[in-house]
Amino acid sequence: MDIVELEDIIESPHFLEYMERVKSIQKPSTFLRKQRLLTKSESGFKPNVSCVLLFDEEPQATLDTRCAIKVYRLRTDGYEYKRELLAFPPQTINGTIESQIYNVKSIVNNILSDATFIKDGKTERLKYPPDALHEILVNAVIHRDYSINDDIHVKIYDNRIEILSPGKLPGYITPNNIYKERYSRNPNLVRMLHNLPNPVNHDIGEGLDTARNELNKVGLVEPLIEETDNAVLITIKHERIATLEQIILDYLKQNPYVTNKKIREISGNGDINKVKTAFQRLRKEGKIRLVDPNARKFDYRYELISEINDLN
Repeated sequence: MDIVELEDIIESPHFLEYMERVKSIQKPSTFLRKQRLLTKSESGFKPNVSCVLLFDEEPQATLDTRCAIKVYRLRTDGYEYKRELLAFPPQTINGTIESQIYNVKSIVNNILSDATFIKDGKTERLKYPPDALHEILVNAVIHRDYSINDDIHVKIYDNRIEILSPGKLPGYITPNNIYKERYSRNPNLVRMLHNLPNPVNHDIGEGLDTARNELNKVGLVEPLIEETDNAVLITIKHERIATLEQIILDYLKQNPYVTNKKIREISGNGDINKVKTAFQRLRKEGKIRLVDPNARKFDYRYELISEINDLN
């Protein structure tokens, strides 16, 4: 970054505050060099992009790429963007990447505090677990591709939140293995933020998994992760997880019988006793029955009673 001088960073209040928070006693230039935040040039060491994002007083003005976050509130559950659907003009959040994360969280929480929508004739609040929103937002900021000239876009709809982060998934990460594999596009950013006390990230590859678990706790479906032409789109739906009973009945509408093992497989719920209890409730309600009452317990198969009566 030829436009930025080392002194610009060393004298920045953001850098001075960081040094105080991590209690570093190193010489500022030595600290930056050892943290791989400087690049050697013919004229000496220069701050790199990660350094500017972390410590520059106006990184959005300094960098020749867009690196802000835009927040929208759209009063619709549709997928077509129209300006007249905006509740207010999109808000642009600038600043260092750490400050962006906290400022966006505050703005989103304020929007959600009185966000409602109509479902089945009833007014419902748009409510999501804060930790899930935090993890997905942090993931978008620290893993985006900063070489792409675009901002992160956070769109709050009546039935979902969409977070669009520039750049495809890094390395060998895919939507299918993202919960199991780890790969950091911006390791310097991840490390520097993690080194802070009470960091925004924990750097153990658990961010999206934590988000999924937090959504599960309140009965909402897991985030939908998709790759577009040049970005990653994560959608947090305000959609309830189907109960085990509903999963069983839906499966039996398409198949002649079902087993405990099959329901554990398709529901992702590995608790054999919880699935067993769901089968017992449906049997008690007269909705399903055993195909063979004399079968061993581990060989139980269940079928819909209504379909049997219809055939008779």
